[in-house]
Amino acid sequence: MSFRAAPLFLAPLVLDGCGASEVEADEVGAAPFLFVDVARGAGLDVVNVSGDPRRWFIPESNGCGAAWLDHDGDGDLDLFIGNGSGMRYCDGGARLEVVPGGKSRLYANEGELRFSDATEATGAGRSEWINAIASGDVEDDGDSDLYLACFGPDAFLRNDGGRFTEASAAARLANPLWGAGAVFGDPDRDGDLDLYVANYCLFDLEHPPGVNTIEGVQVAFGPEGENGQGKNPGAPDVFFRGDGTGRFEEATRAAHLELEKPLCSYACVFSDVDGDGWSDLLVANDLQPANLFVNRRDGTFADEAAERGFAVDEAGKPTSAMGLFVEDVDGDLDFDVLRTNFDFEPNSLHLNDGTGHFLERAAAHGLAEPSLDKLGWGGGFFDADLDGDLDLLVANGHVYPQAQEIGMHPWLQPTQLFEAVPDPELGIAWKDVTASAGPGLAPLRSARGAALGDPDGDGDVDALVVDVGERPRLLENRSPRRGHWLEVALEGTRSNRDGTGSRVTVRAGGRAWVREARTTQGLYSAHDPRLHFGLGAVERIESVEIRWPSGATQIVDSPPLDRRLVVREPAAAEDQGKHP
Repeated sequence: MSFRAAPLFLAPLVLDGCGASEVEADEVGAAPFLFVDVARGAGLDVVNVSGDPRRWFIPESNGCGAAWLDHDGDGDLDLFIGNGSGMRYCDGGARLEVVPGGKSRLYANEGELRFSDATEATGAGRSEWINAIASGDVEDDGDSDLYLACFGPDAFLRNDGGRFTEASAAARLANPLWGAGAVFGDPDRDGDLDLYVANYCLFDLEHPPGVNTIEGVQVAFGPEGENGQGKNPGAPDVFFRGDGTGRFEEATRAAHLELEKPLCSYACVFSDVDGDGWSDLLVANDLQPANLFVNRRDGTFADEAAERGFAVDEAGKPTSAMGLFVEDVDGDLDFDVLRTNFDFEPNSLHLNDGTGHFLERAAAHGLAEPSLDKLGWGGGFFDADLDGDLDLLVANGHVYPQAQEIGMHPWLQPTQLFEAVPDPELGIAWKDVTASAGPGLAPLRSARGAALGDPDGDGDVDALVVDVGERPRLLENRSPRRGHWLEVALEGTRSNRDGTGSRVTVRAGGRAWVREARTTQGLYSAHDPRLHFGLGAVERIESVEIRWPSGATQIVDSPPLDRRLVVREPAAAEDQGKHP
């Protein structure tokens, strides 16, 4: 069923960025990008804690992420930043103790990139050793809740009117294993959110795997696929199905998501990669084949990563995969995937043929060689200069502070920015423009999670980067603008309240852009829930089409440029329960 309406009725406009974007293509030419770290002036003063500085054990190098969310419903983006703990080596590392030291923070947005610490007032200060953060409105009450995947038992923070309460027991969400990834989605399209948690490996503080020695240098053992001795074996992932009341039921086996052998998992993302209207599930695994669980539309999934060209790299080998960046990077209206990988291992770019089958093409498109001497974690694709193409941010940093002593690349590395550029044969390629992208990217750090969003409401995308052992960087985007923009905010009625899983297509100037409504991608972090489109130098938007998880299709004609468009799902009774 299709709905078409003028924006005045179904799509009220929010004018946060009114007049902020003027097309500057003629003036800018080939001007560089400009990102400036404004974290200190913005009031972001938390320091990341992550184990002992020697990092002889694998939990100490994983780091954590952050989340952009409107925690109090006032219309702007607030910021939750995760944190870790210290580690005490007992008996030379024969036994370990976690030492509380870090604490998560929640910063309230005061406007103009200024934040106030609202941690205590909101109950958001947690002492768990947090890795990944997922956001979602679990109860469909208009409040964004948070799931924290941790080294140790996970935590679920229920948001009630802007104040958070730990509610794992009440929600029946129990994961005692080491969670390194988490994602909310609605793969069964029943109108409420489900949750997938990716667990990394089994690690016993009382009986740790010992310290690895390479060329006389003590470093941590990696996952079992790296050390080949069975140390740090994989941990089983877990899937929880929501019941519509804010409570969940463990359903891993029932959904056919239980693997014969647990893997060492990092990022997980729900995305409709085969275009059938049902969210599939992608999981990155460390030195093990990746998973692509295809949605069978009956509440179950089937892992078809191998036959669809997603499990391994171009040479047929599994990669040390950590992050998954899922967007339509080549403009052909399907969802492609970039995987971030380990040192001496290029990042992988899997291009979608439109049916959910992939071809690895990182080298051809310019993304392999610049990543060979990096160790990639979080980040994402976004249009940094509003020219209509997706640029790329990748947060890098080694796992070994001693890396150079054993012939690897440094512990401190640049966070890279890649510009999307036209290519006469491929259509699009990317080039590393980090060196000319401003002072915010200049410092060398060991970066992990990166959260993308528009906290100042000016119509471009900024980035929060979490650096191990440091204060975070808030990279304000001051890049010259080469075009117009549109932000789309969704409110589901029959679909889940966030509209998670919706497919939004914008048509303008003879082109089309597609995004999926989801906050989780990259690694560890939750991004701006509003969908951002850079449109280039178009004169008008022809239409915005939303395909909701309920099956309804809604079209908004000719919304204005350089605005935020708020779209509420129609609640037409005649379309109840219909699916394409």
